[in-house]
Amino acid sequence: MVDAYSNLSDVRVGNFPWCLKGCKIHATVRRHLIPLFKAVIIEGEVYTLSAFSVVDAYGLCRPTRHPCRLFFHSTTILEKMVCRAIKMNGLSLVDIGQINSHSCDSNYLVDFMGVMTGISSQNEFLKDGQRVKMIVVEISDHRGFCHVVLFGEIVDYLVQMMTTLDGGLPVVVIQFAKIRFFRGRVLLQNIQNLTRMLFNPPVDESVLLGRRLSKMRGGPAMTVPLIGPPVKPSVVDDFLRLYPKKTIAELKSTSDDGPFIVSGVVDGLVIGEDWWYPSCRCSKRLIINAGYYYCRGCSKHVFEFVPRFRVKIHVTDGIDDAMFVLSDDDVRYLTRTKCSIQLSSSKVLEGINPPSALMKIEGLKLLFKIVMVSSLNPIYKGAFKVSRVCLDPDIFNAFSLKGTRHTPAKVYRPVMSEVVYPSGLIEEINQHGEYLSNKRLAGSFDNTLGEEIADHHKRSRDC
Repeated sequence: MVDAYSNLSDVRVGNFPWCLKGCKIHATVRRHLIPLFKAVIIEGEVYTLSAFSVVDAYGLCRPTRHPCRLFFHSTTILEKMVCRAIKMNGLSLVDIGQINSHSCDSNYLVDFMGVMTGISSQNEFLKDGQRVKMIVVEISDHRGFCHVVLFGEIVDYLVQMMTTLDGGLPVVVIQFAKIRFFRGRVLLQNIQNLTRMLFNPPVDESVLLGRRLSKMRGGPAMTVPLIGPPVKPSVVDDFLRLYPKKTIAELKSTSDDGPFIVSGVVDGLVIGEDWWYPSCRCSKRLIINAGYYYCRGCSKHVFEFVPRFRVKIHVTDGIDDAMFVLSDDDVRYLTRTKCSIQLSSSKVLEGINPPSALMKIEGLKLLFKIVMVSSLNPIYKGAFKVSRVCLDPDIFNAFSLKGTRHTPAKVYRPVMSEVVYPSGLIEEINQHGEYLSNKRLAGSFDNTLGEEIADHHKRSRDC
C-alpha cells in the first residue's frame, strides 16, 4: 500500500459532519491502483473527489490528526479545479515546545520549523547487510531546541543543500517527522521516502524567522556548529593508520590504555559462557531485581527486553592466545544474523548449545580493534573487549607490510567517545540512531520572537 500524503488539505471530502473547513485528511492509493492514479494526481493541484471510501484512521505513522481516512478505488473520480482558499504548502506547523512536551512515542507525524543550530558528523551503520548513512541536526525556535535523526537518502539531500548555502544559520522546515521518546528526552526521526526538509522556504513564518536571526548569539553570519562525537573512522584508518598494532603477548603485558590492533585466528568459542544477554531498549544490560528485569540506565523495571549477542572467543596469533569478547554489532557483522532470530530456536532456549550460526566465526582470520581501559567493566575481566573487527583481505595484507602503510608505533590516546560508542539509539529507532550530545548550543532565540509571530498572525487575520 502506498500512502498519498501530498497536499492532503486539497481534498474535498463532501458534506460529512466530521469535515472541518481547512483541515487535512489522510488518503491512500493501494499498490495495485498506483499506475491508474500516478499520472492523474499532481502535487500542488486542487481536485474535487467522488466515489471513494471513508474509514477510521489508523497506523503508526499518521500524517494528520483527522479521525478518518480516505481510500481510492478504481472508480474514484478526480476533477481539477481552482481554489485560492486552500494553502498550497499543506503545512500544519507546531512549535518545538509542543514537541518536547511529549513523554512517549507519538503515532502522529508533525511539521515544524526552526533555525538549524547544530549538525553532527555524517556516520554509517549496518542494517540488513547494507550501509545506511545517518546524521543528526539540532533545530531551535523561541520555545527551545530538539534533535532530529536523519538517515537514508535525505542525508545526501541535506549534505548537498549545506554546500549551496551562502552562510549563516538556515531556516529549516521539516514536514512529516516522527516523535520518539528515548532515555527521558524527545527526539525526532525521518520516515524514509516521506519526510521532507526545506531550506529557507518562501513562507511567511520562515521570513519572520529569518528576520530574527540577528537576535541569536553569534549573529547572522554564524556557521552551523558541529554537535556530538567525531565521525567514526573508516575501516582503513581504523586498522592501518590510527592505532599501534600489537601481538597478543604484547597486549597482555601492556599497561597503556587506548585502542590497539591485533591480528589473529578464531580457534573456537569459550565453552560454558553465555553467548547473549537481555538488554533494555536503551542498550543497558538488564539485571534481576525483585524477580523482574531492572534497567539501571532508565532506573525502572522492564518487562520487555532486547536480546543481544556477547560472545567470548579464543583467538591465537600462532605464538600466544587470549580470550576476546565480541559485541552484538560485531557478531551480527560476522554471522549476518540477529540475536533474536537465533533465540527463536527451542533448543537454543533450553541452553543445549550455542546456535550453529555462531560456529561460522570459528576459523576466521580477523583484525581486531581492542580497547584497553583501566576502568573497564568487570564483565570483561580476563578477556579483551573488541571494539571493531575487519574481514577485508586487502586491509589484512596491508597490515603485515612495513613502510608508510605500517601502523604507528606510539600509543594513541583516544577520547572517551571512541572508547565507549553507545548503540542503544540505533536499536530504539529500528537501527537508525546515533549518540547525541546533551550539550545545548549557545544559539537561542530572544523571547520576543513568539510575540512577533503571534502579532503577525493576528494582523493577517484582521486583514
